[in-house]
Amino acid sequence: MPDTRSNTRSNTKRWLRHPHETALRMDSRPLFSLDESMTAPSPKDADIRPPAQRGAVFLDRDQTLNIDHGYTHLVDDFAWMPGAPDALSLFHRHGIACFIVTNQGGIGREIFTAAQMQAFNDHLVAQAGLAGGHIQDIAHCPHHPEAVSPAMRPPCGCRKPEPGLLLGLAAKWNIDLAASVMIGDRDSDLAAGRAAGCHAYMFDGTDLSGLARQVINRHFADSPGGDNA
Repeated sequence: MPDTRSNTRSNTKRWLRHPHETALRMDSRPLFSLDESMTAPSPKDADIRPPAQRGAVFLDRDQTLNIDHGYTHLVDDFAWMPGAPDALSLFHRHGIACFIVTNQGGIGREIFTAAQMQAFNDHLVAQAGLAGGHIQDIAHCPHHPEAVSPAMRPPCGCRKPEPGLLLGLAAKWNIDLAASVMIGDRDSDLAAGRAAGCHAYMFDGTDLSGLARQVINRHFADSPGGDNA
């Protein structure tokens, strides 16, 4: 009877490249043919589609959401404008994303630092949450015509009335600007909103929640929300 052990050892060496590897194939057919069709992974396994665009509300900060004391940056000076907490709560209940777009030229003028501004913003966001609202993101412009450093002086694309702050947030969060609203207390706020393609509303300082109801009824009537909004 012929001895087959040497053939077995020879075949084993052909398919085991390393002691810890297993056999790759047991026939000579190629792994695939370039003539064969290749099927991509099913979308239901991993949905990589970007989220659908939606409208949002862009809000100025000083004298729209919080009282402006003049280059406001100290947390101890924080105080809401009339109706601001209720307005943010209304927008949140209706599933409307809220963003803040604010000129903070005091940074360029070295009246306060970016860190101080950030601490103030963090406090505002926290207070908004306690009131039932939510701030999705904040964009600011640190430039000012009287900035200490020439590099911090306009022209720039972000200082309102330029629309850069809104355009940047819209690109980041996939916002439909044509379905969005800008609210502020200055002509420069409205100009920035319109330049970005948004509807724009002037806040007269009396009751931001009343203006929020008008905005919701006119532009977000199909959004979810309570009947008593």
